[in-house]
Amino acid sequence: MLLFQCSRRTCFRLPPFARWLPILIGLCFVVSLIPGCQKTPDSRDEPVDVQIDIPDPLCVLVVGDSELGQRVARQWSARRDGKLTVIDQSIAEFETGEFVLPESVDVVIYPPSMMGELVARGRLRMISNDFLGADGYNKIGLLRHFRTSIVRHRNESWAVPLGSPNFAMLTNRKLFQTISPPETWDEVDRTLAKVAAAIEADPANQKLEPKVDMPLAKGWAVQTFLARVAPAICYRGKLSTVFDRSTIHPLISEPPFVEALDQLREIASQRSAELDPPGVFELANTGQSAIALSWPALGFASASGSAEIDERVLDSKPGEEAGEFESTQDTIKIQSLPGMDQWYDQKAGIWIKRTKDDDLRVDLIGFSGLVASVASTCPNERSAWDFLQWLPSKEISKLTMVESSRVGPFRASHLGDMGRWTGDSVSEDVAFEYGDVVSANHERSLALMFPRIPGYSRYLDALDIAVRSAISGEQTSEEALKTAVEAWDEITNELGRDRQSSELRKETGF
Repeated sequence: MLLFQCSRRTCFRLPPFARWLPILIGLCFVVSLIPGCQKTPDSRDEPVDVQIDIPDPLCVLVVGDSELGQRVARQWSARRDGKLTVIDQSIAEFETGEFVLPESVDVVIYPPSMMGELVARGRLRMISNDFLGADGYNKIGLLRHFRTSIVRHRNESWAVPLGSPNFAMLTNRKLFQTISPPETWDEVDRTLAKVAAAIEADPANQKLEPKVDMPLAKGWAVQTFLARVAPAICYRGKLSTVFDRSTIHPLISEPPFVEALDQLREIASQRSAELDPPGVFELANTGQSAIALSWPALGFASASGSAEIDERVLDSKPGEEAGEFESTQDTIKIQSLPGMDQWYDQKAGIWIKRTKDDDLRVDLIGFSGLVASVASTCPNERSAWDFLQWLPSKEISKLTMVESSRVGPFRASHLGDMGRWTGDSVSEDVAFEYGDVVSANHERSLALMFPRIPGYSRYLDALDIAVRSAISGEQTSEEALKTAVEAWDEITNELGRDRQSSELRKETGF
């Protein structure tokens, strides 16, 4: 019995290491289930492919600036390795074609005045709040009216700004050493009387005329007229400006408009009838004007071909702007347009004096310039939105937009780089004087923008004809503006009075 028991213990006794074998097998099974414990190739053993996000090929329609598209295409190719097909159309071609966008178009660049027409026809995509809040877009860096009125319609955002100019008053610096520039339009007549006396007293000033050079050529007379009448028809909380918002009846034959046109007839130089803004600026900057209404722009030289663009201005680096472009003799001084110390209440039919807290000046905005939107039929949406964020950036805008005669600074950072926008036709001091005008314009909450409703250009054309008719003496101011009222009513009836009334109520405007 003892022998048997010993034999059993001997037969079933395992080696010491074998007792742990089941445990070891179990541990290996568990370890095999842990992903991190599996052997992976060392990332350093193989080359890593860097994925470059190349944008889809895009098609951009540019309306009203035939050279801009190619400048943008070169930068898009060089900086983003993207392919850009550009289609150019004049403003007249686009309007005649009923604002139709070719099916291949992803982005359209166009004057902001067309926004209401394009939105009403369903040609554009609305811009989301996520886009507006993106760091790459930097909305907060835009000047006031470029992040609100100019890019908005029906209380929604539809475009990104690419810049627009600001009317300014240019005075002969030498002549106005002893004459104060007018602060209000009522002071202009007295200022011109002082100018006449100064011209008579100094033979060196005989080439000057005691008149104001201003853009009154076809298509520009209406804009100059609106810039003049703006402070007379705008006031805080006042909604109606050129149309009665309740009845869509034209208001352009009322006293403030008649008085404004009467004054332009009296103070405008005879040659103004054929002048556009570049022409006016050239006269002022060469010392041939006493007072002028225009603005400085690098694009004026580019558009007219009268001067070559200084490449040093385009290629200067941020922080090196001061003194980098050649200074010229300060022929002109630049300040804001005059204002008015009273405004006209159309409902009451009376003039009301502004309070001491009110700004005398009200500027005209959106009369020129460019904006960009994504087309409603855009086939490459992802890249289109990326392009729309890239285009108005500080770095790209200063390389593509400054040469356009239609635009002007639109970011706060642009105001520290004014030589890039004005070129070397004016000195650094004069360039920054214009920067001060732009800054002041956007610090004011009140501005005038013509209502962007369908038929916008037709209304303006009719008023332009009326203004030019009065300036030439063919009609009195009152007769010319009554003729314009009749033309506006005809346009409204043709397009549909109810429809136009509805569009006017939707327009955010001022």
